[in-house]
Amino acid sequence: MRVGFIGMGLMGIPMSKNILEKGFELTVYNRTKEKTKELFDLGAKVVDSPMDLARVVDVVITMVTAGRDLELILFGDNGVVNGANEGLIVVDMSTIGPSFAKNIALKLSQKRIDFIDAPVTGSTPKAITGNLTIFIGGDEKIYEKIKSILASIGNNLQYMGPIGCGQAIKLINNHLIATSIESLAEGMLLADAMGLSRKKVSDVLKTSPAMSEFMNLKIFNFVTDDFPLLFSASNMMKDLLLANKEAKKNSIKLPMLDKIVDIYRKVIKKGLGDRDMSIIIDLLKK
Repeated sequence: MRVGFIGMGLMGIPMSKNILEKGFELTVYNRTKEKTKELFDLGAKVVDSPMDLARVVDVVITMVTAGRDLELILFGDNGVVNGANEGLIVVDMSTIGPSFAKNIALKLSQKRIDFIDAPVTGSTPKAITGNLTIFIGGDEKIYEKIKSILASIGNNLQYMGPIGCGQAIKLINNHLIATSIESLAEGMLLADAMGLSRKKVSDVLKTSPAMSEFMNLKIFNFVTDDFPLLFSASNMMKDLLLANKEAKKNSIKLPMLDKIVDIYRKVIKKGLGDRDMSIIIDLLKK
């Protein structure tokens, strides 16, 4: 199948590389064209608009920041729907929330375009190695058609059910990630207060059953006081707000989610939104 990829960000570039390396014919588009150069040099075709991309592919994959960006890419003047051939499948791998995914799917179905929501987790290192976890929502028969493409991006494919189910589990996943990293930051500050070396604490915790894979990815940031950007605080805030919206919509109270939203709101207010999410420790220590 001919694959199109839209969104050459921290995740999109390595994901696109893995699709190419698995032998798929790849066409890419990015609003800032300079970001497509690396893929062009590796053999991908580059086009000038989502509409041009849709004309020459069977599957369009999108990896963008938010739902409004996806809507523009799909339904704007030069959007995907204006270039779509019969049988086109759109796979969104962003985090936009289940309600938005269902709305997108409905609008695409009116154009006879199939839609799969397939958000990813694992951060940039696993995007590079092709070992992402992918949460899939949509028609299972459509998923089977594109399964080999997704397998070039991730090694843990989890089909969750109808449209929106992939997004739903992604919001749960990121709520847990945000809460665990905040707790880890607090643990490091408690270590400081009790006179323990952060390096020693890090070495010990890495062997502890309390630690998750993602916590182990971030703990060294707290030791070095360096925060290389893998997933921004702003993006985490966006995902937490989507989770909060779903909680309120379903009239459930989640006090830990409310608290973590409030903390990240303060991180953003301090102008740290473009920093890695682990920068949360700078807010807590002050």
